[in-house]
Amino acid sequence: MFLQWLYHSTGFGLFDGRLFRAGIAMLLSAGLVFFLMPKYIQLLRRLDATSDFDKNNNAKSPPIMGGVLLVIIVEIVSLLTCQMNGYTISTLMVLFLFSAVGAIDDIAKVRAKRLIALGKLKAADYMDKADGISSSLRLGLYFLISFVVAIFCYKFIPELKGNLTVPFCPISIFQIHLPNWAFIGFMTFVIAATANGTNFTDGLDSLVSVPIITSMIFVGAVAYIGGNFIFSSYLHVPYLPGCDELFPLAMSIAGALLAYLWFNSPPAEIYMGDSGSVGFGAAIGIMFILIQAGLFLPLVCVVIILEAFSVLFQMGWFKITKKIYGTGRRLFLCAPLHHHYQKKWEGRYPSKQLLNSKIVWRLHLISLFALTISMVIFFAIR
Repeated sequence: MFLQWLYHSTGFGLFDGRLFRAGIAMLLSAGLVFFLMPKYIQLLRRLDATSDFDKNNNAKSPPIMGGVLLVIIVEIVSLLTCQMNGYTISTLMVLFLFSAVGAIDDIAKVRAKRLIALGKLKAADYMDKADGISSSLRLGLYFLISFVVAIFCYKFIPELKGNLTVPFCPISIFQIHLPNWAFIGFMTFVIAATANGTNFTDGLDSLVSVPIITSMIFVGAVAYIGGNFIFSSYLHVPYLPGCDELFPLAMSIAGALLAYLWFNSPPAEIYMGDSGSVGFGAAIGIMFILIQAGLFLPLVCVVIILEAFSVLFQMGWFKITKKIYGTGRRLFLCAPLHHHYQKKWEGRYPSKQLLNSKIVWRLHLISLFALTISMVIFFAIR
C-alpha cells in the first residue's frame, strides 16, 4: 500500500510496476531477516525457547519459533508493497491465522519441556519432543479456518468460480469446473492438508525452506502472467484481474525464506517451528487455488506431498495390518520420509550431520526439478 501511495502522490509509474514492487518486496524481506534474525535468536536463547530435551536435562538445541519473525516480516512487507484486494487479503489472513495456531503449539512444546526440567512432567511422556496441543484440535482449527477463508474468497473474489487448470490440457479445450459447495470443500481441504504436509516436512535443517521458495517462484510467475491480459492470452493462462498482486507477496515470502536459509542451513542456528511451517504451508495451499493451479500443487510441491503421504500410508497400513494380523506392520522404516532415509542410510556416511545434509540436498534437487518441469508444463506444453 505504501508504494501505491507513492505512485498516486508522485505519479511516478515505477512505483506501480509489479516487477519493481516484487523486487522491492523480496529485497526488503531478505534484508529485514538478515538484520533482525540474529537479535531474535539471542532473545529466544535467553528465553530458552526450545522443545528439544535430553535425559541429562542438557537441552541446548537451537530455539524454535523462528517462523514468528518470518511471518511478521512478510505481513509488514506485503502491506507496504501489495495493493489490498481479495487475493492478497485472503492470503495474508490465512498466513496469520495458521501461524497463530502454530505459535500456540510451539509455546505449548516449550512449556512442556520446562515442566520436565522442573520435575512436574515425566520424561517418558515427553518422548524427546513435546506434543504441544493435541493433533485433533490442530486439525480441527486448520479445517475451520480454511472453511471460513474459502467462503470469504468465494464471496469477494469474482474470478474464483470453481475452475481448475488441468495439466497438459489448454484452457481453451478443457477446464474442470466444480460447483460452489464442491469447490469450497476442495479449497478447505487443500489449505488444511498443505499446512499439515509442510509441517511434516520441517524435520531436518533447511528441508522445508526450499519447497516453500520453489512454490513461491511458481505462484509468482503464474500470478504475474495471469493478471496481465496480453501475457495470459498469449500463453493461454487463465486471465484473473488482480491476481498479479500475489506476485509481490510471493516474492516477499521467497526473500524471507532465502535469508532464513542463512541461519537454518546445517547446522541450524534456529528452527522455523510450527509457527512458520504451518503458516507458510497454508499460504501455499490458498495461493495455488487462487491462481487456478490447484492440480499443479502435487507437481510443484512434490517433496511436501511425499512427506505427507508417507505419514498417511504408514499410519493407515499399520492400522490395517494390526486388524488383520494382530500386529501392526510398517511400509517405511520411519515416517515422515526423511526419517525413513535416516534409518535406511545409517552408517553409510561418517557422521549423522553428513547423512542429514545428503538427504536434504537430494530432496532440494527434487524440488528444483519439480519447479522446472511444472513451469514447462504450465506455460509451454499445455
